[in-house]
Order: sequence, then structure tokens, then C-alpha cells
Amino acid sequence: MNHAAILLIALSSDGYWLSGSTETIQVQWTTEERIPGITLDWRLVCGEAQLVSGRVTVTDKNSPPNIRIAVPAVRTHTPMRVAYHIEQAGKIKPIAEGTAAVEVYPDNLLDGVAKRLSSRYLSVGEQPEALAKHLYVWDQPEKLPSLLKQAKIKHTSILSDAELSFVLPDVLIVGSNRLESDTGGQQKLLQLATAGTNVLILNQTKPAVLAGYPLVQRTVPAKLAWQKDHPLTASLRWFDPSRGKGDLWAIRLPASEPALEIAWWPRESAGKSPASIDSLVVCKNVGRGRIVLCQVPLGSWRNDPRSQLFLVGALDYLASPVVPTPSPNRRPQSVEPASHRPASQLVLP
Repeated sequence: MNHAAILLIALSSDGYWLSGSTETIQVQWTTEERIPGITLDWRLVCGEAQLVSGRVTVTDKNSPPNIRIAVPAVRTHTPMRVAYHIEQAGKIKPIAEGTAAVEVYPDNLLDGVAKRLSSRYLSVGEQPEALAKHLYVWDQPEKLPSLLKQAKIKHTSILSDAELSFVLPDVLIVGSNRLESDTGGQQKLLQLATAGTNVLILNQTKPAVLAGYPLVQRTVPAKLAWQKDHPLTASLRWFDPSRGKGDLWAIRLPASEPALEIAWWPRESAGKSPASIDSLVVCKNVGRGRIVLCQVPLGSWRNDPRSQLFLVGALDYLASPVVPTPSPNRRPQSVEPASHRPASQLVLP
């Protein structure tokens, strides 16, 4: 038997790590069988340099321990890799060896966002405060508001849709699963967008309809189609749907709907006749504002650099002037799939 086939190695946050954080390599049995005397040597490597290393022994009685790694400090995005070597007592050759890709980012990804929100699109002689973007966040305090507070990004937190009746933000972010099955909160969001608010609604799974569009469960595709040049595409370039668990909740756009799909399931059959589109990211102008729907499942705001990279891109986009959404027959047709690095979760051969 190939004993290594019953071990699974997975990196926390899929191997996207922040400088100075403590991350984990999770080693798990994939079957009930336990093989004694297995030793796992690991190294965190950058180029040819070994940064940290360690060894764990996998016993036949207990689950393998999670390996904790103190991530080195970096000043810029730095590709690294975890190299592993597994051997069994009494065997001369290793059972398995290989690498898993790691992307390390500096811990100051949100630097400059506060300044850009307060001074964007100023005319000569105007004071920055005159056009400061008023950012509101509807989320649990320990989630997105906590990150914004740490980054010194001025914002106002709200806890329920009842508060939406008394505010008129420039930018409003609705946290994941804040919307219930009723449409009262959604109606208030549409009213705010009509009045000029730029609204970002993150992944929702409770309502049957989101911003007037049905939410449908779709099997994870091998790859998505993407609008090549849209600003939000760059901030989601890391997203690989095949790395997720379970189905995704897609936004179903009717044929010829005046909304812009950013990431969507490719059409299953060729044809020129209009057809509905199932999308994960949608932008739509509403009155003087816009609504962005993002059904991409994001990771931890505090610990996952991918979520922070998306937040930076989304805030820059939401603070930009609203331009008309082109009709479907006038949109650029050039699209490309997201590019992904090698998987960071490996079933050992």
C-alpha cells in the first residue's frame, strides 16, 4: 500500500498569508487506517533560501498535529513555497516529497485607502474634507468594521436594516449574510442607490432574490469567464472556484438585462440568441448610484490577504464616478479566465 495516499496536507487560507502572521500546515488522515512511524519534514523556502523548518511525527493513535509557522516579514508580495518530505521508519526511500505554493503579502495592504477616500476627484483649491467619501458598513463589529478600524479608515457601522432609513452614505458595504429572506432591507438599499449611494452587497445565501435577481445554486465550474478590463476583475484575480467546497450561489441575470456581469458561468451551448447568465459578480447602475453584487465567498478580513486585496479594489471602484452600464449588445466581448497558481492543498501521491 502507498501509505502517503492516506495523508492530506492543507495550508491555511489556501497558502495566501500575511507578513508577520502565524499560519498553519494541517496534516490529516483521509481514512481510518493509521500507519505508525511516519515523519514529516517541512521547510518554508523563498527562492533557494530556507527560512524556517521543522519536523513532526505522525503516530498511529492520534491525529497529526497542525504545524504552526511564523510567517517572515516582507515589504512586497513575495512568492514562497512549502517543501515537504515524508518517510516511514525502516524504509530507505521517502514515501513522498513535493512542494505547495505560498503567496506572502505585506501586512499594510490597506495603507493609502483612507487618504484616497478623503481626497478623490478634488478640484483645484478645494479642501479634502469637502469631498470626503462617507463610508458605512453593515456588518458584525468583529468582522469588517474591526479591520477598517485597525487600518484607520473612517467609517460608520450599522447593525440592522432599520438604520438604513436615516443615512445617506456615499459608499455602503453590506457584509456577508446580513440580508434575511424578506425584501425590506433590500428595498432600502435600492432606494439608497437611486439617491446616489454606491452599494456593495457581499455573499448572501438567505434570500431567494437579490436586488431583483434570483439566486440559484450552481455546481462549481472548472473556470469562470471574466470581463477582461473591469477594475473588479483585477481585485478578484486570485479566486479559483475549483478550490471551494460545495456549490456556489449565482445571480441569474435575464437575457438582455442592463447589468454588467463581471465573472460568470460560460455559456453551455453556442448561439447568438440572448440567454440568461449566471454570474458571481454583477454591477448595475441604479438612479444616481450603483449596486455591486459579489457572491464570491471571501475569507477572513483580518487574516486573509485575498479579502483585503478585494476590499482595496472595491473601495477604489465604489469611490469612482458612476458611468453608464453599456447594453449587452454594446459590451466588449473580450473575456479571459482567472489565472491561478498551483494548488496549495495536496493529496500526497
